[in-house]
Amino acid sequence: MIALRPFRAWRPAPDKAHLVGSRTYVSYSEAELADRLAGNPWTFLHVIHPPGLGDATRAERFAAVRAAFHDFVHRGVMVRDAKPTLYVYEQQHRGNVSRGIIAGVSVRDYREGRIRVHEQTLTAREYLFAEYLASTGINAEPVLLCTPAGIAWEALLDPLLNIRPDVDFSTTDRVRHRLWTVHDPALEQALHKTFAEVPALYIADGHHRMASSARLSEAHDADENDPRAWCLAFIVPKPQLYIYNFDRTVADLGGLSEADFLDRLRQAGDPIPMAAPWTEPGLVAVRTPGGWHGLRLTPPPADAAPDARLDAARLSELVLGPILGIQDLRTDPRVGFVPGTQGTSALEHMVEAGEAAVAFHLHAVSFAELQAVADHGGTMPPKSTWIEPKLRSGLLVYDLDPKG
Repeated sequence: MIALRPFRAWRPAPDKAHLVGSRTYVSYSEAELADRLAGNPWTFLHVIHPPGLGDATRAERFAAVRAAFHDFVHRGVMVRDAKPTLYVYEQQHRGNVSRGIIAGVSVRDYREGRIRVHEQTLTAREYLFAEYLASTGINAEPVLLCTPAGIAWEALLDPLLNIRPDVDFSTTDRVRHRLWTVHDPALEQALHKTFAEVPALYIADGHHRMASSARLSEAHDADENDPRAWCLAFIVPKPQLYIYNFDRTVADLGGLSEADFLDRLRQAGDPIPMAAPWTEPGLVAVRTPGGWHGLRLTPPPADAAPDARLDAARLSELVLGPILGIQDLRTDPRVGFVPGTQGTSALEHMVEAGEAAVAFHLHAVSFAELQAVADHGGTMPPKSTWIEPKLRSGLLVYDLDPKG
């Protein structure tokens, strides 16, 4: 049983909605960040990354975020809905459509395993973001969750497509955003009833945000009436979650020549000719200065856990570790990660420019594999998936004030 919490969102004023929403600030270069802050007085970056803090302490930075948000409210940039509701949000990008609901999800469901994970979180980051939530009093970026296959609830949202959305705009990255407020009590009731029968949700993106919300709730002993017992989430049906591969690059061959490296790949599987890059489960495309090469990885043992069966895990076990001496993907400075959305041309460019000695193009993880890892309690290797939709901060802000 999955519980949903309607809430009174803070939202951009209609005439500024297309200017407010922003990507997380760490996705911008310093030059891009400075340009957006200077050129757009309404971007939510002014809230989540207030300029001019220099050597400010963490507490001072969090206080500045809270003050900047209150300034947005005071100036009418953000306005709050009159009553709690559920929201329907849709994102269109590259021909993909993701339409789902934005609501609060229960920390209890997370702690009791009904919201399932496939990534290991860092305790220090959990506490850091929990402190951020407590200090700022807002959650502005939803966790991305997905319902499993076999639960068809998306048709419930179809009638809204005949209604003009509250918000409809496109951003410069060519993503179209549409948002509806659920005013129909029958639809809201149907959504509550449907999700009460959902056995589990799966975190697609936002493991640390979910874990930090749980830390915040526990720190304040929040009951179900307290907004801090809930986490802001965007929930999509499985067919509208798009999972792409995450490729690997390595800066050097650990002292091996290209010929020696390719010869040693035979220890990891069966080489196959490859004129152009392609993949399938168990097949990795390998790019060296000499061109593309195929490697069909040795299959995992029959009793291997779901996370150990993933191509990314097999690549580390059979190639990156024993051949290239890479023991920890998180800390080895020679390793780079390239989202599959950039295409194999990005890998070719890096190798040809000498930025990488070798690149590995992997087949995308399926949702069935992600679900199997989560259900088994396993952990995917770092950067196993690039998942869309990518959400923007500030389009809907969840207020954590228990008096609000």
